[in-house]
Formats: sequence, structure tokens, C-alpha cells
Amino acid sequence: MHAAQFGSPVSGHGVAALSPWLPAFAVALATFATSLAMLVLVTIDALAPARARSLAVDTGEAGGSSSIAVEAAQPSLAPPRFAERTPGSVELATDPRLQAAVEAALGSEVSHYGVVVRRLKDGRGVAINPGQQFYAASTFKLAVLYQVELLHDQGLVHDSDTIVLSKADAAEDLGTIRDVPTGPDGSITIADALHAMITISDNATAVALLHLVGASNVDTTLSRLGLQHTSVNTTDLPTDAADMALLMEAIVDGNGVSDRARQEMRDLLAAQETRTGIPAGLPANVPVGNKTGTWKGATHDVAFVDAPGGMYVIAVLSDGDWSWAPIARVSKAVYETLASE
Repeated sequence: MHAAQFGSPVSGHGVAALSPWLPAFAVALATFATSLAMLVLVTIDALAPARARSLAVDTGEAGGSSSIAVEAAQPSLAPPRFAERTPGSVELATDPRLQAAVEAALGSEVSHYGVVVRRLKDGRGVAINPGQQFYAASTFKLAVLYQVELLHDQGLVHDSDTIVLSKADAAEDLGTIRDVPTGPDGSITIADALHAMITISDNATAVALLHLVGASNVDTTLSRLGLQHTSVNTTDLPTDAADMALLMEAIVDGNGVSDRARQEMRDLLAAQETRTGIPAGLPANVPVGNKTGTWKGATHDVAFVDAPGGMYVIAVLSDGDWSWAPIARVSKAVYETLASE
């Protein structure tokens, strides 16, 4: 009810006309207020996420829209604040030497690649075919990771919460599910699901988490971050190098999320087990976190590199089949060029 409905009982008859009823009215009002307060507390308690709870998973197709409890609960919370960025833009101070080095590394195959590099401290970098569209493959898992951490910050999910991998989720397995720590009923904690999704690029956990957070929610978040051509709400899974670099920068900078979430995402990416792309082109002692994506007609790697000259993000996308050597060459060329500036 609105406060106006609990205003003064004074009418045209005045206070004196109501005076015989004031004691009873006061008792009734106090009882009502107590009941209302208890109802509010119970409601808040019911909405608060419980630790180690089991979360419902939408079992619809990964490419379809989702409508679940998490999605419905979001509007009741203050929306996260994202740094403003023009959609689809990558703010670069183009480095001609860096561009020449990347083009030399790719040679005649340059038209098959999208490359974006940006050093965070000064914006120095390069963009080669930044808007060229590719099938995202497993790089879409970066978007799922970010969305889960966003909901974690909002108190809607916790590391110890559990989800259950459905048969449909398990059907997406490409050989990694045997290494996923699920219970007898197929349950897994959010923390373990994120670890499996990122470090061994497990598909079953990625699809289950995508169903949990809602594909349409993820796309909305990506749009707010400035991504223009990436979507997880379609089986086409489109993306480009500009978008992937922007997403990795949001993760590294913690754009819109807490320091806890930022560090957790960086730690997971640093634990990535597939290191044959960008990490392979770096000296062994250089900290790097990356997420790969491979399929027929798609070989991608997106990373942050904590180089001596300053951290940079790098996205290398291609239409090749499991072709890592060119990506490693690009990574080496970028590192050596930026290290000398």
C-alpha cells in the first residue's frame, strides 16, 4: 500500500469525533505494523540466495532465449555500472611498426585473420580486419564467465551453489566431461563448472551455465559493454576480433564487476590448459591468461598478456582448422614489438 493510505484519520468531523476509538485503533495499527514488518522480513529471506543451494536450469536449446528465476530477479537490483564505450569500437593509437610486424607474421594469409591488440596503459595497438565475422566457437565462454561473475556480485549465485548437468548438456561433450567433478546425480558447483568451462573448455558445463544465466541476458550485457557483433543467443555464435578484445579488456579491467570477480576471472584464464596459441609465442616467464576457440573453420585465441612494457589484450581469430602456428607467430611479433617501445 502507498503511505498516503495510512495518513491521518482526520476528516471534516475533526479529531474529537474519533476520540472514543483511538485506543482500539492504536492497538490494531500496531498489530498490523508488526505483521507487515514480519512479512517483509520473510519475503527478503525467501529472495536471498541460499548457500549450497541447487539452482534450476533452463533445459531449452543453447541458441534459444531463456527465462528463469535469475533473469527475473535482476531488475530488483541496482544495475551494474559499465564504463561507457561506443558500440563496436576499439580505442587504439595505431602503431605502424606493430601493424607491419603482425602482417609479416601472417603473410599472404592475412585476409583470413582478424587481429586486435591494445596496450591498456596508452592505447597503443593495431586492428587488422577487426570487424570480420567469425564463428565464435569456445570463445563464447568468456561471455558466460563474465555474466556468471556479474550475477555473483549481485548476490544471485554463489560459488558453492550447484547446478545439474542435464542429458542435453552432457550431449555437448567433446571428451572433457570425464574430467568434470560432478556428483552421482550430475550436480556440480558453480565454482567447479566455471573452472571446467574455462581451463579445459568443457562444453557441458558451459551450456548448463548459459541456460542458468539466460542467453538473452548475456547478449544484453555484451551490448552494454560495447560489443556490437557478438551473440550467444543464436547457434551461429557470431563474433569478431574487435568485440573479443573489448570483452577481454572488460574482464582484465573489471569493468562493471567487483575486484573479487576481476581477480577470479583472471585466475581462471591464467589456468587455461590449451597454450598452443598466444602463450606459445611468449617467453615462458610472462604471465598470460587466454581462452581458445576451435572448430572446423575456426581457430581463435583471446588473451591478456602482462608484459614488462605494460599489460595488453590480444584477440586473434581465423577461419583455419585448428591452425595454431600463425597465432603463435602473431603473438611473438606483438610481444617483441611492444617490448621494444
